[in-house]
Amino acid sequence: MAVNIRVRSVNFSFRRKHLVSGSVILVLLVLSSLWLANISPYRTDANEQYFRAKVLSTHISRSPTFGMTETIEAQVVDGPHASNTTTVTRTVNYGDKSYVRMPVGSDILLGKEKGTANIYQYIERWHIPGVATIFTILLIVVLLVGWWRGLTSLLGLTISIWVLAVFVIPRIIAGSSPYAVCIEAAFVITMISIYTAHGLSKRTTIALISSCITLGVVIGLVALSTYLVGTSEVVNEDATGLVSGANSISLSGLFTGAIIIASLGVLYDITTSQSAAVDEIRKANRKLSNLELYHKGLSVGREHIAALINTLALAYVGVALPSILITVMYNNGAPFVVALNGEPVVEEIIRTFVACMGTLLAVPITTALAAYLLPRWSPHKQKLLKN
Repeated sequence: MAVNIRVRSVNFSFRRKHLVSGSVILVLLVLSSLWLANISPYRTDANEQYFRAKVLSTHISRSPTFGMTETIEAQVVDGPHASNTTTVTRTVNYGDKSYVRMPVGSDILLGKEKGTANIYQYIERWHIPGVATIFTILLIVVLLVGWWRGLTSLLGLTISIWVLAVFVIPRIIAGSSPYAVCIEAAFVITMISIYTAHGLSKRTTIALISSCITLGVVIGLVALSTYLVGTSEVVNEDATGLVSGANSISLSGLFTGAIIIASLGVLYDITTSQSAAVDEIRKANRKLSNLELYHKGLSVGREHIAALINTLALAYVGVALPSILITVMYNNGAPFVVALNGEPVVEEIIRTFVACMGTLLAVPITTALAAYLLPRWSPHKQKLLKN
C-alpha cells in the first residue's frame, strides 16, 4: 500500500511540474507573438523609412485617366512624427474584393525617404498583426494536441528557420553558390532538427542516418533532373532582379537548392515514422528475423507512401497554382503540351517528381537500417544471445 501511494505521489509531482513548465512556456510564446504584432518597422539608419499608420477614413474615386483610386487618411504610429495625420492614395484597379477592402481602424505600412518632408507613400497593408494572431493560434493548437512533442517540434522548426535566415539567405545574397549553401544547410538542419524535435534515441539516430543517406540521393536526383530538363529559372521579373543584383545569383543553383531544402520535411516524416514503426514491430515480436522485420516494416511504409505522394503533389501544385494559371492563360491558344512545357509548370513537376523519388527511397533505406540495427542495439537481444 505504501508503495502505491509513493508511486502516485511521484506521478502527481511529475505531472504538476510539467503543467507549470508548459504554462510558463505558453505564456512566454503568447507574449512574444503579441510583441511581434506590435513590432515597429521604423529604423533611423535606413535611407527609406517605414512607418505604421492607422486608417482614419477612406474614399474611393473613379476617373477615366487614372482608373479607380482610394484616398486614405491615416494617423502615423511610429517614428518622431507619431500621432500626426497624413493622406495617401493607392490604385485599386485590380478589382479584387480583399484588396479593395480597407476598413477604418486597420493598420497600413507607409514609406518615406529619409531627410525629406513628411510626404508619405502607401506601401501595403500591415500584415504582421494577422500573422501573429495565426501564430498564437498555432501555438495553442500545438500545445493542446502535441503537448511536449509539440513544443519540441516548434523548437526544431525555430532552429530550421534560424539556419535559413542567418546562414542560407545572407550567404546567397553575398554571392555564394546557392546549390552548395543549400546542401550545407540541409545537412545542418537534418542533424540538429531531428534530435531537437524527436529527442535522443535509437529511433531518431536511425532516422538521422537514413535522412542523410536519402538526402545524398536526392541531391544527385536534383542535379540529374535539372541537367536533363534544362530549366533556366528566368521566368519573371523577380528572377531577373536576382540576376541583375550587386552579386549575381545563379538561378539554376537557387532552383536546385530550393528543391533540396523543400525535400527535408518529407524525409523527416518518412524516416522518423518508419523507424518507429519497425521498432514497434520488433517489440511486439522479438523472434522475428532481420528479413522478416524488414518485410513487415516495408509493408507499413508502403501504406504511408500511398497517401504521402498524393499529398506532396497537391501541396506543390497548390503553392505554384498562380504561376501555372498565368502560364496557361497567356499561351495564346497554343496546344496544351506547349503550356505544359512552360518553365513554371516544369519546375513544379520536377519538384514533385524528385520529392516523390526521395520519399520512395527513404522507406526501404530506413526500414533496412532499422531492421538491422535495432535488434543489435537491444539489451534484450544481447541477453537472448548469451543464453
